[in-house]
Amino acid sequence: MNHDLRKVTYDIITEFEKNKSQLKLTRDRIVNKADLSSKDRSRITVFTNEVVKWRKKIDYYISINLKKSISKLDKRILNVLRIGYYEILFDAKIPIYASVDYWVQFAKIRFGRIKAGFCNAILRKAKKVKINSNKNLKNLSIFFSYPEWLVKKWENQFGMEQTIKLLKYFNLPPSYFLRIPKNKKINSSSKIYKNLKTQNKESNFFRIESGLSDILKNDFFKKNNCSIQDRASGAVVEILNPKPGSIVLDVCAAPGTKANYISDFLNGEGEIHASDIDPIRMKLGVSRSERLSLNINWSNKNATKDFFLKSDYVIVDAPCSGTGVLGKKLDIRWRRKKSDIKSFASLQLNILKNISKFVKNDGILVYATCSMENEENWDVVSQFLKFDNSFTIDSPIGLIPNEWIDDKNCMQTIPYKHKVDGMFAARLVKNEI
Repeated sequence: MNHDLRKVTYDIITEFEKNKSQLKLTRDRIVNKADLSSKDRSRITVFTNEVVKWRKKIDYYISINLKKSISKLDKRILNVLRIGYYEILFDAKIPIYASVDYWVQFAKIRFGRIKAGFCNAILRKAKKVKINSNKNLKNLSIFFSYPEWLVKKWENQFGMEQTIKLLKYFNLPPSYFLRIPKNKKINSSSKIYKNLKTQNKESNFFRIESGLSDILKNDFFKKNNCSIQDRASGAVVEILNPKPGSIVLDVCAAPGTKANYISDFLNGEGEIHASDIDPIRMKLGVSRSERLSLNINWSNKNATKDFFLKSDYVIVDAPCSGTGVLGKKLDIRWRRKKSDIKSFASLQLNILKNISKFVKNDGILVYATCSMENEENWDVVSQFLKFDNSFTIDSPIGLIPNEWIDDKNCMQTIPYKHKVDGMFAARLVKNEI
């Protein structure tokens, strides 16, 4: 990586650590100002993702060479060391001497000779130390680089064996899927086909084996209303299974991936009303729908209190902790706190209580999250069913793969087992009372 890209990387990591905002948003804002090529953007994306992913492990390696607590270290200097240690210990492409030299000079220019000398001393001591990963929660959190509270929570919820499998899986390169409209087919001789692996003969989802950027540039992708959507995310819409001619409400919908898939089911007959509380994300949903030439009615609304059109089908893709997509959103592990789980669960229940009022009799309500946490999934559904006894669980058998259905007749995908995002979904039917 050249010198200019390293500077951009430092600025991204520093702003992310300072503001705790989404890594992608931070990176996009800084990269856009730098006016980089698509190749350099890709390199920075990978590099910053890896530095953030392995932060706890990197901090451990740094801390063993410090005379004081790492928490007392100047955060600007800590970020220099983090990036330097990543290059030295994780990136075999960069010679150690070159990495040490660059980051010492960088520190000298930015922070002065004394701090540069400190960086030089700590960088030259960089070495991997064996970390025992044998069922010790603290060591596991360091070895796999996750917050200890999450490792402990998963161990209580899933057991040690499954927890380790989840920790390992979310550190692997993430899987992406191409969804094509149901009325479209990919010619097996096309350039795009060689990068794909079909899920099954009936599926319109294809696992992307390689060349994601090439697929996004391909004419087939651009001209045929294709989307990048995880197979489990698509299954949430399949559980809804809206019929042509119906009215569909999608709340917390931005950036509109599920709403766009819903349009496939309606086949131009019916109405789709999508809303989101975030006006910026909603604008992104509007632009995507327009790009795909889809007739989706977008609005900026609060799902906990606002009024909505009564609908035949309603989908609540609720705000959540996002622990089921940790492999794609690597920053979540550091932005989330244990207390967030309870806060999200409360918000999710309030959304369900309000939105359920806008489901017609005999209508379908699907509640979904990309969380692995019981508190945000079945616990919310259970509380809601006690609150409103006009709703009952409706089995999704026949709509999604059977192995994705749990003992409560809800969908719960297990990432390391099913090779998709961790998604939960419950199909509820409203009965006349």
